[in-house]
Amino acid sequence: MLYSNLLKKSLLAATMALSLSACDLIEDSPSHEVVGPNLTISAIDANTLNAYQMDDVLHLDYQLHVQELNQPNVTIDFYLVHADSANDSEIDETHFLASTTHEAVENGDFVESLRMEIPAVEHYGEYWVVAVVDPDDEVAEANEDDNHPNTDLEHHRDGEFPAVKITVEASPEHEFIFAKSYIDGGLVVLDSPEYHEGTGEHHADIIGHIDAIYHGSEAATAALTAEVLINGGYQSVQLWDSDHNDSHAAPSYQNEMHINFEHNGDEHFFGFDIALTDAQLQTLYDNYDPEAEINELSVRLTLTDTTLIGAEHDDSNNQVEITVPLYFFERQAAEVAASGEVQAAGFTNTGNKLSVDGSYDKSYGDASKFKVGVELGGELTADLLDKSAALEAGGSIDMWIFNAHNTIFGISYDAQAYLAGVNTGYDSEMIIFNTVVFEDSKWVSQFEKTFEKSWEEERILVRASFNVGPVPISISAGVDGSVGASLTIGYKQSQIYANGDILSTQFGGFAKGGVDLLLVAAGVTIELTIIDNVLAFDSSAELGLLADGQLNPHIVYAFELTDDLDVISGKFGLYAEVRSVKWCKKWFIPYPCGTNKNTYYLWFYQTPSVFKKSWTIYSKEGTLSVR
Repeated sequence: MLYSNLLKKSLLAATMALSLSACDLIEDSPSHEVVGPNLTISAIDANTLNAYQMDDVLHLDYQLHVQELNQPNVTIDFYLVHADSANDSEIDETHFLASTTHEAVENGDFVESLRMEIPAVEHYGEYWVVAVVDPDDEVAEANEDDNHPNTDLEHHRDGEFPAVKITVEASPEHEFIFAKSYIDGGLVVLDSPEYHEGTGEHHADIIGHIDAIYHGSEAATAALTAEVLINGGYQSVQLWDSDHNDSHAAPSYQNEMHINFEHNGDEHFFGFDIALTDAQLQTLYDNYDPEAEINELSVRLTLTDTTLIGAEHDDSNNQVEITVPLYFFERQAAEVAASGEVQAAGFTNTGNKLSVDGSYDKSYGDASKFKVGVELGGELTADLLDKSAALEAGGSIDMWIFNAHNTIFGISYDAQAYLAGVNTGYDSEMIIFNTVVFEDSKWVSQFEKTFEKSWEEERILVRASFNVGPVPISISAGVDGSVGASLTIGYKQSQIYANGDILSTQFGGFAKGGVDLLLVAAGVTIELTIIDNVLAFDSSAELGLLADGQLNPHIVYAFELTDDLDVISGKFGLYAEVRSVKWCKKWFIPYPCGTNKNTYYLWFYQTPSVFKKSWTIYSKEGTLSVR
């Protein structure tokens, strides 16, 4: 049975038309009689009308001849061999293209097809596509000489060896390419200018990520810049650079983000975090139509070469535009008008009721690889008429690994207090890996409770299979690390308060799997931090009726919610080491003349931190009196 899923990327590309039909291939192939059991490829054909480039898909037809054998399993390896190499020498460039196995093959002639991807090549020119049948000599044959092109066979020396010659363009020597680009979540939700106030100077407005590739002879560097379409024209915006070139400078928003490409030809994953100025936010808000069916935001990203090693092969593909739906977060205007509330940035005061809140809800990464969703929040409310106050805080960490979704960790606290002492107490709950592991509740006239809990966990979350070059690998992937909390909540002497760490998480990724066969060794390379996060909450509200001996109902409040977050950094990929054939050329015939070892990689992540920042989600304090 043919491995139809070899090189999955080829399934996304256009299929090349074939120049000969299957019948023509059989009828036109030369016949050379061999006595006894035998396997051979008698013809190979492909579209030769156009030159191929790196990553193009080659659609190959070939004829397999099976003679006097009892339903053998037949493996065939295919190679791309530089035809313009000097004669009587080792061929200067060869590539192992693919391997396929036909199971329980009957005797006779069979035309089969296979798709394979053109690799990056160093030389422009003509290349043979050739095959080796039964490369490990697993099938006993009377004649092994015709399992590949052979200088000892007269008809091969006469030019009748099975091969097809194609033209391949040389791969670029210095080239940056955007492979994919995303705004995380597929939309942008901005705070309205009023709500944005007080959210901290490191507030993230727009986050996303790019997959980019560099082709060249060595490692390279580039600068990423961003622009946002505002009022009909693109305006430059700043990007968070947690690894600024100046080692003495604190991480901050910069006009450009410096990125490094350490591995040539492989996708690199970079997160970006965009900050808008107050003026830019205001202009976007002024042009926003809440009644429209859809509002959109466009972001333009540009990669600029900073390696200074020469002109880039093609700089026309260094820019990408992303357009997504745009929404603004704000309290309902009708509610504000009806109650006469005054609000600014998570702060609401109706004269009798106070509400201060902050929240953060973002996701990072690619769900088909590793993705992390972070939801954090805290709220303080006080009601002078009921003489009560309440605190709520919590957070959750969700994760996607190869599109499988799990709640890794979730925690919530809810405390309230009344001066009368009734309905005073707290609730709390903790969830790890979709399971409630801790619940606590207490209702008394006054209380103080410190939560100090921690767990260390390792959990396999998904199993999946991938092709690494020509090798299929099955792996199990998951996370290991610790979760915990250290928060004190209480109510004493008319004051309700909370301080400490709502949640802390440290999780890395792990993966297990691979193969260890005679000609193949494959496995997992992973050094990946998935999330390192500490969410801290410091808040209080004191309910008072007297001030300086006079009747003066008032609330003294303080609210601060901060976060220290590092999401997805390191490397995660698969590798396969395959023993392959060394090819030489004699009498203008390519023939096997030894063995080589080829190593293939499939990288999911090669990235610095996708998002790394410490910032204040929201902070507010003051005193309110009721007259």
